[in-house]
Amino acid sequence: MKILVGGLYHESNTFNPFLTEKDNFTLYEGEEMLNRVKSTQVFKDAGAIVIPTIHAFGISSGIVTKDTYRYFADKMLKVIKKEKNIDGIWLHLHGSMTVQGIGSAELQLLKEIREIVGSKVPISLTLDPHANNTNELMNYANIVRAYRTVPHVDQEETEIITAKNLVNIINNNELVKPSFIRLPMIIGGETALGRLDPLKSIYDKIEEIEKNKEILTASFFIGFSWADTENSAPSVTVVPTSSVFSKIADTKAKELSDYIYSKREEFDFGATVLQPKAAIETAIKSPSKPVFITDSGDNTTGGAVGTYTVLLEILLNVNNKDKKICVAGIFDKEAFEVCNKHEIGEKVELNIGTGEDEYSKKLAVKGVLKTKGDLMGYLGATNDKAGEVCTINLGNIDLVIANSSESFITLGHFNKAGLNIEEYDIIVVKQGYLFDELSKLAEEEILALTPGATYQIIEELNFKNIPRPVYPLDK
Repeated sequence: MKILVGGLYHESNTFNPFLTEKDNFTLYEGEEMLNRVKSTQVFKDAGAIVIPTIHAFGISSGIVTKDTYRYFADKMLKVIKKEKNIDGIWLHLHGSMTVQGIGSAELQLLKEIREIVGSKVPISLTLDPHANNTNELMNYANIVRAYRTVPHVDQEETEIITAKNLVNIINNNELVKPSFIRLPMIIGGETALGRLDPLKSIYDKIEEIEKNKEILTASFFIGFSWADTENSAPSVTVVPTSSVFSKIADTKAKELSDYIYSKREEFDFGATVLQPKAAIETAIKSPSKPVFITDSGDNTTGGAVGTYTVLLEILLNVNNKDKKICVAGIFDKEAFEVCNKHEIGEKVELNIGTGEDEYSKKLAVKGVLKTKGDLMGYLGATNDKAGEVCTINLGNIDLVIANSSESFITLGHFNKAGLNIEEYDIIVVKQGYLFDELSKLAEEEILALTPGATYQIIEELNFKNIPRPVYPLDK
């Protein structure tokens, strides 16, 4: 048995005006990439020869350039063209990677793979639950499964499951096709959390569906609402264990989609939602420690730019004598370079903010350089360095300035930056919902309704390409 593995992952925010280049990705090839995915050991345990291609993962940002897609896709396709007698292909993709002049990267990639290997080689996909899938994609994939946690903590578990499923259909000589239904609705990313209903009950429903011996796996894709594309919508997939059970899979897909649509009015925020100034004033008055404020409109884990200084400007002008605050962080390469030229303990005077629009306007600050550290990646968390940070102390505010747009989503991110998170009463991060480690630490969570590419009130976004009518835009 010969199985080829690979990964190409990016969540493309079409409201982010900046294009994404290949330097925004981390790339691993050959044997090194095999160590990045948990499917490798599953295939080796099954006695398979495992053929590595690429593992190219990028933090959410703007639309990907065509040259960038071609660079990574061609690397993967080159290996596929060279290998003969492939029994199966396993891929970890996102599902909402949009390429300039192409559209869906996942659909284009699978089309190109099928042109090489034909229709008889089974393909197994591990996808993010925020994928914007299409019915056409199901013509090229045999197994499709989403992670089942939001925030995501089960990527590795999902990789193992989709690998085992691929081995099973190869051994059983089954070329199954997923049943697929797209729902006429759009869901804001911060209103669907796995620990809360309705998503919690939806996942319970999926677990029940998978107890049927005729069903291999089922998934709910929330979709990615900050992508204004013709593919943007929630969807469900149900994969049968055999092609003879396709009609049962169709029935279960309809059952699941109807259930989800009946819950459409229940999706809501899992934190206190306030306008920016009210969010900060509420946090300062709160007796809780720590209070997390999420800069939700400039959420870099959802593809926002990460340069906005809206909350910092309010903090610099608010009456606060007692609370120790950390702003982690603001992406500004120029300001970072100014800081990085100084030694720890030296006074620093600079402008923070890129000045590209009214929300990233430059603010003059004076302080003392407190720490220098590493900025860690998203999926790799504290294992993959994505950039560097400098922290300057502005009295009761510690301001983290980064040379990359990654977000502080774990305790490891703070540790690698040289910060002790226990020092702070209030912590501001470029997120929407808090990721698990920080959510467990937070005594109080406030989602600040800030402007940006991940603005939370989706009814107010300027959609031009998504399929209509769609709830809640067309009630």
